[in-house]
Amino acid sequence: MKRISNLRSFRISKVEITEQKITGRGGLYFILRYIENTKFYHTYLKLFENIKKSAKGLSTVQFAKQLFAYFIDGTDMSMKSFDRRKEDAAYAAALENTPDQMASSHQMKRFFSKFIVVGNWIFRKILLELFIWRLHIEQPNIIILFGDTMVLDNDDANVREAVEPTYKKKKGFQPLQLFWGPYLVDALFRAGSVHSNHGSDFMKAVGRLVNAIRKRYKDVPIILLTDSGFMDDQNFRFFEQRLNILYICGGKQYADLKEYVQQLDPKEFGSYNNHQTAWTYVEFGNRLKSWNHFRRCIFTTLETEDDGQLKLEFVKTDTFMYTNIGIDQKLTEQLIQAGGQHYLNVQEIIKLRHQCGKAELNHRSIKEFHGKEQLPFKKQGMNRAYYYFLGISHFLYEAYKRDVAKDIIPESCYPTTFRRQLVDFAAKIVQTGNRFVLQVSTEIYNNLSIEKIWERSGSPPISLIRI
Repeated sequence: MKRISNLRSFRISKVEITEQKITGRGGLYFILRYIENTKFYHTYLKLFENIKKSAKGLSTVQFAKQLFAYFIDGTDMSMKSFDRRKEDAAYAAALENTPDQMASSHQMKRFFSKFIVVGNWIFRKILLELFIWRLHIEQPNIIILFGDTMVLDNDDANVREAVEPTYKKKKGFQPLQLFWGPYLVDALFRAGSVHSNHGSDFMKAVGRLVNAIRKRYKDVPIILLTDSGFMDDQNFRFFEQRLNILYICGGKQYADLKEYVQQLDPKEFGSYNNHQTAWTYVEFGNRLKSWNHFRRCIFTTLETEDDGQLKLEFVKTDTFMYTNIGIDQKLTEQLIQAGGQHYLNVQEIIKLRHQCGKAELNHRSIKEFHGKEQLPFKKQGMNRAYYYFLGISHFLYEAYKRDVAKDIIPESCYPTTFRRQLVDFAAKIVQTGNRFVLQVSTEIYNNLSIEKIWERSGSPPISLIRI
């Protein structure tokens, strides 16, 4: 009986309302503080200062700030959630706003409606500026880009513009995207039926980035990774002759090519082990009928699963890949001088090509960051703007992990883990004299190194380069 009475020694007997501003999203403040101190809004305003014709209502920066909070928070991704946030004084205080400065769902919809006739270029300009900014911070000697399309499944949205059948047999959108590491550095928002290598979109996008790198960063070796959807002689010639970059592209499995490989002497094959995964490979020169010259081709067969389990003969995975690494003497010398001599090795080329699978995890990260694949509007222009704000928010989130939270949380963590640890903690906003103070518990202050986060969010390594 004594033990039971001890359990009941502390009981809540009443629930009351407090006028104190307490929020469960204490980490949002630090991220928004970081974004502001990167000088991002200076770049943003250069491009968007005329998007609002009237000075009435909320500023363009306020809309952007609240959208970043909306995407980074990720709790409720409906437009109606803006109405609930507007009624939450503590949430507004975490954004350094008063409730009347918070946008309603109707104001947000009107804001996005202004982008109906605005094309991709204005948002791509922001992504480019962010890319150049990160290059100057991280100073890579070799730049590896990854190009692919990402399907956004909107199969339940028959009345939305540009929601069309994709190669995944789902209706939706299929933007073309280029990544550098975890960063989305360029994107073309496109209808679902527009295939990977549509027109000259890909060549123009890659050329745009390459020219910007050489003009605004420095002349470093650039390696482009793509899957077989971009296998095209026109692309290859453009990369080789016009851009002077290196590439590794997945190859299509033509019957005569597979027959040729099967006739090769098994002694010509090498083996490659990456942890528990084992591959056999062979390389040779190959020229398709429509090509003018031979290219370096590598054939691989997956022999084991990731857990080391041997694969049966009829379920082994065969892949072809084409590359110009080691072919062009000038590019080879540049690669060696930059410290990339190991990339000339066939096993390293195979390893790089397999990074395409890891790079596709960026798609998973963006989708998890958003929480769903459906876009909210019926008009294509509004969904385009929404998609780009999502991409920009994801870029800034990745930059925050590296600049501010680098020794607090793993850089490779997914958005859900990041939010649970660095966004979703309780904080109280109090006013002392003429000052506002954000308060957290001792446990949170120590475990999350809040003092470090405060200092780093106030002084990013390099401010964003302005247009």
